[in-house]
Amino acid sequence: MGGDTLISQSFTFLSAGFDTTSTTMSFALYHLAKNEAIQDKLRAQLKKVQKEHNGKLTYEAMQNVPYLDMIISETLRMYPVLPFLDRSCTKDYQVQETDLVIEKGTVIFTSLYGIQRDPELYPNPDCFDPERFSEANKHSIPSGAYMPFGEGPRMCIGMRLGLLQTKVGLAHIILNFKVSPCAATPEKMSYDLKSVLILPRDGVPLNFCRVQE
Repeated sequence: MGGDTLISQSFTFLSAGFDTTSTTMSFALYHLAKNEAIQDKLRAQLKKVQKEHNGKLTYEAMQNVPYLDMIISETLRMYPVLPFLDRSCTKDYQVQETDLVIEKGTVIFTSLYGIQRDPELYPNPDCFDPERFSEANKHSIPSGAYMPFGEGPRMCIGMRLGLLQTKVGLAHIILNFKVSPCAATPEKMSYDLKSVLILPRDGVPLNFCRVQE
């Protein structure tokens, strides 16, 4: 891999990784603010892991907070940053049990937002429920029903970086602040329809109160 390729890939990581990460954190904090019990459970688990790692949120520590993984997964289910996948058909394909033929070169758009809020796949899909992604439950999610980073050889190259940034950001916030709704917090989230990404239309105003030791 040449120097120009390394530079361009690094730029892609940085340019594509900040807005997406901050948006995911914002949506997660919105639901944590509205679900105090979930927030308290996460904070307790973070404190436990932090203590086990000499008070530091190391890389290894971030791998041992399963409830944080569940919260981020549920956030990305409800708000996949890119709400659709676009792919080009590489050969003629006849859709099973139909007369429809998708011709080679046809661009296909798949609605991630629609799939991941399908009530047949996720009961009560508009309810924020991290338990969907617990060890006991996540294996029941059908293949292809959860793809916030895409799937296959062209899935998001920055997935691990994005997840780590989101974990660290949320961990530091929840350890230090109690998050709660304020007068300007919307009851229901609305989106910026001018953006190709799923972004909150009016931001995510919340209250932050420092946690007393």
